[in-house]
Amino acid sequence: MGIQFGAGWYEKLVVVPLWSDAPPDRMLGIMHDSGMYSAGRVFWPFVSPVVALLAVVNLVLAWRATSPNRRWWLVGSVLMTVYAVFSYGYFVPQMLLFQSGGDQWSAQEIESFATWWTGLNYVRMFIGGLGWLCALRALSLSSAPSLSSAPSLSSAPEAETQPETTESGPQRMQPGPG
Repeated sequence: MGIQFGAGWYEKLVVVPLWSDAPPDRMLGIMHDSGMYSAGRVFWPFVSPVVALLAVVNLVLAWRATSPNRRWWLVGSVLMTVYAVFSYGYFVPQMLLFQSGGDQWSAQEIESFATWWTGLNYVRMFIGGLGWLCALRALSLSSAPSLSSAPSLSSAPEAETQPETTESGPQRMQPGPG
């Protein structure tokens, strides 16, 4: 998840600005030269499906969990699943449509595509960022000792007591070994 999120921010901050403000008649060519076209063929198809699958698996596991980190785990999993649905439901299809046939689009269609795609990408990255932070919080809580298993400062070991016996029977309790 961290690799996808980091790569997404790099793409958003470094690569997308290279083509998103270009004139419509040059946008597709500049996008191709920026590396975004090749990243969509050699990087994202291998990273994104794994992250999406892990988000859904974690959603199921978090739903069934009873651990103290359940709430953070569940929220992080929901957000990352929404991120994946948003990506595969809008961003991937739109980008593939543009990259495969954008040279036939009108200038207005290209400008509209760039405006919507880049604008909604802020929302998607915000959702992914919250999901990532929630997942990190859940992970940090999973390694923390629970309150019920942590030793208490006020509970010192008590000495065992054994009855003192004499020939006439038990008399009084005396501290024993231990």
